[in-house]
Amino acid sequence: MKLRVSRENLLKGLQIVYPAVPSRSTLPILSHLLIEAKKEGIQITGTDLELGISTLLPAEVAEEGAIAVPAKRFMDLVKELPNEALFITAKKNQQVSIECGRGSFKILGLPKEEFPKMPVSAGQDNIVIDQGVLQAMLSLTEFSVSKDESRYVLTGVLFTARKGWLRLVSTDGRRMAMVEREAKSAPVGESHRIVPEKAISELIRLLGDGPTVRIALKESQIAFELGSTVLISRLIEGKFPNYEQVIPAESPNKLMVSREELLLATRRIGLWSTQDSPSIRLDLKVDELVISKQTPEVGEAHEQVKVQYSGPEFSIGFNPSYLIDVLKVLSDGNVELELPGPDRPGVIRTKDHYLYVVLPMQLSH
Repeated sequence: MKLRVSRENLLKGLQIVYPAVPSRSTLPILSHLLIEAKKEGIQITGTDLELGISTLLPAEVAEEGAIAVPAKRFMDLVKELPNEALFITAKKNQQVSIECGRGSFKILGLPKEEFPKMPVSAGQDNIVIDQGVLQAMLSLTEFSVSKDESRYVLTGVLFTARKGWLRLVSTDGRRMAMVEREAKSAPVGESHRIVPEKAISELIRLLGDGPTVRIALKESQIAFELGSTVLISRLIEGKFPNYEQVIPAESPNKLMVSREELLLATRRIGLWSTQDSPSIRLDLKVDELVISKQTPEVGEAHEQVKVQYSGPEFSIGFNPSYLIDVLKVLSDGNVELELPGPDRPGVIRTKDHYLYVVLPMQLSH
């Protein structure tokens, strides 16, 4: 293997792929990146066997070949090199030579045959959607994924493709987020896949630069093709709960409020929450909302927020984090919050097919 590549392009490629490398592994090969020199450029691949990321970079390839290099050491070296052309050579003894400027460096690698093979990204069903649209959809749902490994099917986002639309749903049992957008193309039938949270967070990081993303659906894997970069993830096996049956009917009891004002007030009052007493109090009156928290070992706080509200007066408790999480990702200036009653879920519905349901909490004061 013999090639010439710009340090800038190589570093960009490494930054794309490196997060797929596990921080710890019983398999030494997984701490490596596969470097493949091809006619069309350099392919760099990293994987932890659950998630794999591969990207193709432009390069001048004088001799094709492949080798696995220690990911951290190689990445750290490229970061420290001057912004000049790199000449990389791999020999049969698995020694990799990197020359840049007046520096010469040698790293011992491993044979390409030891590196796990990435599955092909072609699937039975394909979805094509704008990258920016998918990135926004993921941001609107990722935060309500469950962190509880005992509820394994809830530790990912449900992807449902049907009738030209893509729907994403996530829930941790105490809140649920659902968003639906029209796809450029989608399977004729209905497809359901649960994508792990790690793949979701990496996708959010990678999406945004290109025009579209092609999603290839398989039985046990899902592939996201973003131009020259491909992310492939194992799917979560199991049946996602029937979330549609717990979606509340629309309530006429609605509160209209500035998203930013509610977000900032909730953040401030939430500072008085503790692990033993997490809920904050919302007192509703005509055109008035008071958010408060009283914690014996901390103190008390309250703040009045301007709202439009004409429903009955009552008090309700919420985990402040569950309100903050959704308010952070919504883009509208104002938000409409349905509050049917003190012991009923709060609901946010937007005109662009987004739904958020959050269960109330018992008030501690």
